[in-house]
Amino acid sequence: KLEAGDHSHSTPYVDFNPLDTRIHMRLTQLREVEDMGQFGVQYEFFEEEKRSSFVSSVNFDWHTKPGHKSGVFLHVAEDFSECIEENPDMLVIPSWASIDLNSDYTVELNNGKVRGSFKEGCEEAEDGSDTWLSWKRSLEKIRKLAVKVTDTKFVAPGLSLEDYFTMEYRLVKACPVGTYLSDKISVCLDCNADHYSEGGYSNSCNPCPPGAMVPSGVGFNESNCTYWAPCPGGYYQDEAGRCEVCSAGHYSQGDDALFCHPCPCDSYAEPGARHCTVCPDGTAVRAGKGTAATDCTDIIMDDGGSGAVGFYSKVSVIQAILVSAYCLL
Repeated sequence: KLEAGDHSHSTPYVDFNPLDTRIHMRLTQLREVEDMGQFGVQYEFFEEEKRSSFVSSVNFDWHTKPGHKSGVFLHVAEDFSECIEENPDMLVIPSWASIDLNSDYTVELNNGKVRGSFKEGCEEAEDGSDTWLSWKRSLEKIRKLAVKVTDTKFVAPGLSLEDYFTMEYRLVKACPVGTYLSDKISVCLDCNADHYSEGGYSNSCNPCPPGAMVPSGVGFNESNCTYWAPCPGGYYQDEAGRCEVCSAGHYSQGDDALFCHPCPCDSYAEPGARHCTVCPDGTAVRAGKGTAATDCTDIIMDDGGSGAVGFYSKVSVIQAILVSAYCLL
């Protein structure tokens, strides 16, 4: 939260990398602001925690009295020049603003509905250098940020800026695809099912077309939205994307499975099974042949006509040999 106060007061320095970090500012209006006066916010960038290392700044200067013009401009310490925004839509008091020093527009308001055109409004520096190039070149020097609210000397007597606005800012990094930046907490959250996002700094996800679907946190563009839903356990997807039930003796975890797996040796499954059930002790069944518990039977081995019969035994070594041989038949 930005505190209103003395014109010269700044927040403590914080680490800031303009190449991978944005500044988000939110203004919440508490009451009508007509004739309140003048106030603003300055985002100042430094090489280190010293005022003498000042590099540049983004400045917002808002006037609420009729006939007074607001201003938004960039200040470059290298040549003491400025890039001034002339678009009237950029001069209104926003509810939300984003500052991206590494972009050509630098500032965007109200969730990107309007973007800055500072490049076209740059002054010519006294030494004849290109102010916009000076601004871009200065980015590599920036290591620190401090924020200053300008209000006390300009707000009408007897009025307090905090009676009219709550001002907050945060530093954010780009979110990965399939997620969005929470508007309340500075974390990336998965898009809901049937929504997609390219990531970045968006604070919302785009819905899939009607009837199309995509799992939560997976979609990064509209092409990821398909017209089939993940299958439940015990089903698989056929070539048309329809969910078909697994046959007896087979199982599937569902989702996007393209076939059902046969149950391992000594286990069985009824149609539509998500997993197989192990046969009772002392019984066995071949892989993929167990369709019910009744398929699990005692193993009887003969010697090929001699009359000798071997029964499935619970003795560990003999049991292992017989079962292994039976599963290979």
